[in-house]
Amino acid sequence: MVNGDAVNGSTGNGDAGSGNAGSHRARTAAPGSVALVLAAAVAGAWGVGALADGVDGADGVRDALRGDGLAVFGGYGAAVLAGSALRTATPQYRSRPVGAVWAGAVLALSFGALVALLAWPVAEIAPAAGHAPVSNRDPGFVYPLWLAFTLLPPALATAGVQMGLPLAPHPKTGTEAGTEAGGGSGVRARRSLPLPAADTVRRGVLRGLAWGAAPFALLLLLSAL
Repeated sequence: MVNGDAVNGSTGNGDAGSGNAGSHRARTAAPGSVALVLAAAVAGAWGVGALADGVDGADGVRDALRGDGLAVFGGYGAAVLAGSALRTATPQYRSRPVGAVWAGAVLALSFGALVALLAWPVAEIAPAAGHAPVSNRDPGFVYPLWLAFTLLPPALATAGVQMGLPLAPHPKTGTEAGTEAGGGSGVRARRSLPLPAADTVRRGVLRGLAWGAAPFALLLLLSAL
């Protein structure tokens, strides 16, 4: 699911480049990036929860996003900053300029803010476990799961780490497609959608939306029962 490598020359828009692109792989994330991002997320979640105690206005945010939701967003912010700092400090693994790295961090934080706006009303229909749910099917446990699934891919993308898409088929190269179509008989391989480059935060945002879709749908289903 998590991949720290990317194919040289692959931008995710179907331009696979030469046939050598599939055989040479270049690491886009420094070793230990996943562990660092996850550790920063845990530390951020704990730190935000500790700092929120007794702070004016924090109770209102906690009530709106729920305690576990506030922790997830705190961990997400710390993970984005840690991943961006790591990618800035490791030029040998950085495929983007420093300015682009931090522009990606701003994009990731903006995406987190949009998810928080959506989580505000969703938290009301996902009561926390043990708070007398309306039915025996309590959707509360799915709420932090949805947030984690949605926010983890862009957080990892800030460090250059890539996550695969759920149930995504392996794309066929132009050579394989031409062989199956008749040994290069002039039939052009079907091009994929023009997606952002695989090692960008924009691609990480799309991965987050894909990973979070199933938990979100389950949350809405359980809340309606």
